[in-house]
Amino acid sequence: MADRAGLGNPKLRLLLALAPFIACAWLYWPTLSGGLLSDDYSVLGVLDAWRKDGGLVAALLGKFYSGLDVRSYYYRPLPMASYGLNFAFAGADPLAWRLTNLALHLASGALVFAIARRLGDSAEDTWVFAGAALAAAIFLCFPTNVEAVAWVSGRYDLLSTLFMLATVACFQRARCWNDRWGALALVAALCAFASKESAALLPVFVLAVAVARRSRDGAHAALRQGARDALPWILVGVAYFGLRIAIFGTPFRVYPDTSPLVALFHGDWLQTLASGGAWLAAVLPVPQARVAFVAGMCALLTLSAAACLRTPAGRITWFAIAATALLSVGMVLPHLASLPPNGEDGRLFYSTSALMGLLLALPWITAPHAGGCSAMPAIGVVLVVVTLGADALLLRATLASWTDAGAQSTALLKALPVLARTLPAGGYGFVLVPDHLGAVPFGRNAQGGLVSPPTQAAPLSLRLIVQTPDELAAWPEHIQRGLVDALRRYPLAQAWPAVESGHATAGLAPSDYFCWDSARRSVVPLPLQTELLSGQWLAAWRVALVASPCRELARGL
Repeated sequence: MADRAGLGNPKLRLLLALAPFIACAWLYWPTLSGGLLSDDYSVLGVLDAWRKDGGLVAALLGKFYSGLDVRSYYYRPLPMASYGLNFAFAGADPLAWRLTNLALHLASGALVFAIARRLGDSAEDTWVFAGAALAAAIFLCFPTNVEAVAWVSGRYDLLSTLFMLATVACFQRARCWNDRWGALALVAALCAFASKESAALLPVFVLAVAVARRSRDGAHAALRQGARDALPWILVGVAYFGLRIAIFGTPFRVYPDTSPLVALFHGDWLQTLASGGAWLAAVLPVPQARVAFVAGMCALLTLSAAACLRTPAGRITWFAIAATALLSVGMVLPHLASLPPNGEDGRLFYSTSALMGLLLALPWITAPHAGGCSAMPAIGVVLVVVTLGADALLLRATLASWTDAGAQSTALLKALPVLARTLPAGGYGFVLVPDHLGAVPFGRNAQGGLVSPPTQAAPLSLRLIVQTPDELAAWPEHIQRGLVDALRRYPLAQAWPAVESGHATAGLAPSDYFCWDSARRSVVPLPLQTELLSGQWLAAWRVALVASPCRELARGL
């Protein structure tokens, strides 16, 4: 079979193994040249503030026994440490930050490949090798993964999944929990829990692989012995939730305004599930390729089940991996009110894509003994080609949006200091930028970072401020309280304290208004009159935006 397939040749096997990684790197490469986006500037600003205070290392170490910030229940010290390393070695240069993300993604793909090979009974079997390459290809080029890889702020998901996969890969090699591989698996588990809350899936993932490894012993024995093998990692998971109680007072809550248990028991997750259609259409933006991809995935899933469920061992392995994949989705839904109709939040399903890669490749992985590939019809190969082809088309289309957004971010950073220099003496500029560009977060949470060092050579907030449409409604009150005067006279971090202490002149409005023209990648002036502030602020903005090249921004008002 191997010789007839032509895969017995070592060079062909090496090419088969490398092809998904080369394709992935080639597709993502254009995104590396873009600027930072959205929340990336918040992280950069925090790191720069810690550096200026002389406490960067101490602050990063402090995140190992505290939350990420006071507004959330995030425990993510390891990604913050990785950001700190990027900042220490590359400053605000986005290339190093983006390249790190891509390297982490490729490393996770290598771990998916390694895990898939060991799910088979013979890691050197040709079909197992082909199945492992398929699992890696599905994961590496999964179109919903773009947000995690192309957005620096997606690194939380990258590291969490990387260390979960590293835990499982080491666990597969371990003879017992305290040998060399077992110890590495425990260390990797600790790193996963220190990366993001989605690592709560890890004990179940390890249990699934442990059960799959014992699948030839029968269902009851596999579950019993698998649970015994996975017990140390289950206990690590219990300890993690204990740590969350100690730090946050709650084991499961991640976002301050949500309660996952309440959402689960009240059925709120059904509303999130119902929003999946619009979300899927946005995150997979090419209609024909979307249909082909979804149909191909469903067909491969059916083929996987049909091939694996024919034998007891294959059945146990299939259900173990499938249940883990289903749980990875179920853990996300109670935390969300709905999936964004513009296609954001694809990063939340990053670990799910790794499990889907393993699940869909199981017929090849279990082929030598489960009879999967030896009896697999030619349609299986056709389905793989169609699915991966549609996958590549969707990934390329999605990455084009991220590449464009990164280029626009770079152009905006260059345009802002030029604009500041052209403002009249005594004037103050107000620049409106998009919150997001399609499914790509853009100006959100970046307002201060866009006008401040280290992204700017000198602070620009004394001359102008950048805002998004969602923030416009609050500005008449801000103006009346004296925020514009405070921004003109004080550094950005001291502006609100000056307002609160009464050290700012009330009622002073910006003198010049601008918006970001996404099509031309430039700042354009808006004919807004300061006398229209009282009671007609938003109406005046709508009229001005509709008549400008920035008319898309009017939709956010």
